[in-house]
Amino acid sequence: MKGQTKKIGNAVETNKSFQLELVQTQRELEECRDRLAQLDEQLQVYKKAETLLQGQKQLTEMIARGDPLELILEDSCKLVEKALRGSLAIIMLLNGRRLRRGAAPSLPEYIAEVDGFEIDQNVGTCSAAAARGVPVITPDITKDSNWEGLLDLAVKHGLRSGWATPILSSASRVLGTFGLYWPLPQGPTPHHLQVINQMAQLVAFAIERKQAAEALQASEKLARGQAEALTLTLAALARETDPDKAIEHAMRTLTSQLVAHSCSVWLLDHVTDLMCFEYALEDGQFKNRTEAAIAAVSPSLPLHAVYSWPEIARTGRPFIVEDVRQVEHVPWRPRLLALGVVTALIVPMMIAGKIEGVIGVRFTFKREFRNEELELAQALANQAMMAVQLARLSGQSRQAAIVEERNRVARDIHDTLAQGFTGVIAQLEAARGAMSRKKMVKVSDHLERAGEMARESLREARRSVQALRPLALEEKLLTTALRDLMKRMTTGMTMKAKLTVKTKPRKLPPEWETNLLRIGQEVLTNAMRHAGATRFDAILVFSSRDVRVSFRDNGRGFDPEKTNGGFGIQGIRERVQQMGGQFSIETKEGKGTLSSIVIPLNTSSQRVDKP
Repeated sequence: MKGQTKKIGNAVETNKSFQLELVQTQRELEECRDRLAQLDEQLQVYKKAETLLQGQKQLTEMIARGDPLELILEDSCKLVEKALRGSLAIIMLLNGRRLRRGAAPSLPEYIAEVDGFEIDQNVGTCSAAAARGVPVITPDITKDSNWEGLLDLAVKHGLRSGWATPILSSASRVLGTFGLYWPLPQGPTPHHLQVINQMAQLVAFAIERKQAAEALQASEKLARGQAEALTLTLAALARETDPDKAIEHAMRTLTSQLVAHSCSVWLLDHVTDLMCFEYALEDGQFKNRTEAAIAAVSPSLPLHAVYSWPEIARTGRPFIVEDVRQVEHVPWRPRLLALGVVTALIVPMMIAGKIEGVIGVRFTFKREFRNEELELAQALANQAMMAVQLARLSGQSRQAAIVEERNRVARDIHDTLAQGFTGVIAQLEAARGAMSRKKMVKVSDHLERAGEMARESLREARRSVQALRPLALEEKLLTTALRDLMKRMTTGMTMKAKLTVKTKPRKLPPEWETNLLRIGQEVLTNAMRHAGATRFDAILVFSSRDVRVSFRDNGRGFDPEKTNGGFGIQGIRERVQQMGGQFSIETKEGKGTLSSIVIPLNTSSQRVDKP
């Protein structure tokens, strides 16, 4: 019996031990399941991170290829929505104070409704983020004061929560917003914020790259537009004897360059201090104030009578009337409305920092203006003012002195602005080439040189209009000024230029030095821009009898029988004639060009001009 009891006791102990082992095994199984769940969660996070990384790599390749920004933004939204299931991504771009549509593949109707929304730090989520420049989180739209007045919009598109991160440039300027919205109330996790911040940085890089390319293209377009308009205007000024024709040409150029409907010119009468209507270009017809239809709606007004004129006089900058239909108390408003005019750009015509008139450029639709368009409008308005000034001179007198002065202005501006813009264009083309090779340092260098050359040309043009000596010759000898000019125009370019001075330089009359400097600039510009030369050599020889100057390039040359060289060569001949010198050109197609000048020092009566 005792043995039986002992066996039973042993069995009980064995059972208890087995139960304890079973509980321990179950506990270990639970821990294994928990560990497996953690590993699975980590694996899913890893897979999402790998998907996000692969997507970011593809977006980076798209940016590097220069793919359209719209496509890059669209794919960025899709990538975030894939990485953060259930989210609705939206990218808005900031234009002035308004958010414009960027991309929203899952919210196409919503982005269409908010396109053009004015930013406000106390309104919405994306709007507030753009205005504040910091992320904005809205865990529950229905309980957020920023969404008061917008709840119907949120309900319509099924939005209950969201957060937005500002897209910042490298200079911390707000470019737009990257927003995520959800159909249920919730706040972001650290992972959510990390993803959206990474994507916002990538999108910022894409936007800045596009803006840089557009800025380069716009700068090149501006320089080309100004150079083209300047060349055409100068050609017209050189040909026209009727002053109104020169003004008409300037107005037609302005209207054409800005693709405008029409334009008008008001000039300040210094006797009465009234702004007086003078000219209009309407329906393709040039009209002046003697036209009956124009005279009926074109009174003379004080400068303060039109609200935009004092502002223009104060700032010296163009003024935009976004919607003429909303502006009252303007004498000619009914006529503008009858013509279908909606937007007007009022551009000042300035002399010596003072307003002398305005040009009203009219458009039959609402439009905005880029900075480069405003700069182009201002440059063309200045040309129109030059035409007006020349018209006034021509109207006062037909004497030869006035005609000569007009030719001098046209010739000098041709040798400053026109040649300067040619150099600017060359630098911009070099910058575009460097950008295509992704050499951003060289792009910056070329753009900086283009800016310096543009500013230098503007300074020289102003001095030319005032009949002052070139600034370079105020401070330097002719040889130094010419050498600096050649270096400035060819730095960073494929052309190599060299100046050789034989014998000791001597002081020449100021007008001679001015003429020789401008001639050197003209010949060098022709060699760079038209001849495609890679080598340019200038030689100056001073003797007791004469001054000899030669310019040789290895460019394509031209046939003198087929072309006379244009306005530039004509200007050189006139300058050499003024100095009583001899001018000759030796050239042949494919053989380069040699230009030679001989100026006698003992007489100014010799005026020989060899073809």
